[in-house]
Amino acid sequence: MKEIKKTLMTEYNFNDYLATKLSEQLNDEALRLAESDLKPVPKAIRVNSLKKGAKETISRLTKKGFSFKKIDYLKWGFQVVKEPISPTLGSTNEYLFGYYFIQSPISMLIVESLDPQPSEIILDIAAGVGGKTTYISQLMMNKGVVVAVEPKRDRVFALRSNISRMGCENVIVLQMDGRNVLKLNILFDKVLLDAPCTGSGLFSKYPELKTRITEADVIELQNLQKQLFEVAFRVLKRGGTLVYSTCSVLKEEGEDVVSHGIKLGAHIKPIDSSNQIIQNSESPWLKGALRFFHHKQGTEGFFVCRVEKT
Repeated sequence: MKEIKKTLMTEYNFNDYLATKLSEQLNDEALRLAESDLKPVPKAIRVNSLKKGAKETISRLTKKGFSFKKIDYLKWGFQVVKEPISPTLGSTNEYLFGYYFIQSPISMLIVESLDPQPSEIILDIAAGVGGKTTYISQLMMNKGVVVAVEPKRDRVFALRSNISRMGCENVIVLQMDGRNVLKLNILFDKVLLDAPCTGSGLFSKYPELKTRITEADVIELQNLQKQLFEVAFRVLKRGGTLVYSTCSVLKEEGEDVVSHGIKLGAHIKPIDSSNQIIQNSESPWLKGALRFFHHKQGTEGFFVCRVEKT
């Protein structure tokens, strides 16, 4: 383990804290993860069925020099196989018209795991810029109600912009701290908590995180994650579903938070799938939860777990 830690620090530029954690939690797999993170994760898009069907959107983009491969475990996800120098994926007319959203496959899977239904009232308690919010709205076919909560003003601006661009008409945006959601006095059918985290699953995209993430960061964020989980669980109706996720490879921000939630009465509801990628993604530390790693599934690092309130 000492050799693994030393290699992570000297050859892959991890700081002492992360090298220690990764070598402890993943053993020699930490080296395979570090090596895979030197390469970018393939881009993906989500076709927006509120605006256009997949066939027309992909056809229009193909004429501009793009090529795609359908992601078989997702309803509307396509991996980008080839893209031209110009236009870029985020500058096409189709993007500006809201025909698609640039989104990672696991972010799409998280929403599909929630299984949004048109008749429901759903809370996105940490909405960010709206990638998952707008997909919830899409799967609800613009029916029911989505309450999107985001505390940061700049993100709220981007959130509202994306909601408008994607044609989502059933979303209510609230600029507030998710820990204050109890004040709304509303019980929700389902809650999505894609919690603020260290981003340790995104080393391929943000290599600077390898030297920036500290133990103090993890402790502070885990406390926030537990608080948000407690609130999310309290505002969930009996029989309701909560999906908890983080883009982190650290068990402190995933399995340990859900284990805390289990003490509150949450029951893990495994994400069923016939797809081999998902079947082979069970967390080594918590039965029924999913773990995605760049070196295993070719995706960004994510933790996903679905729980039920009985």
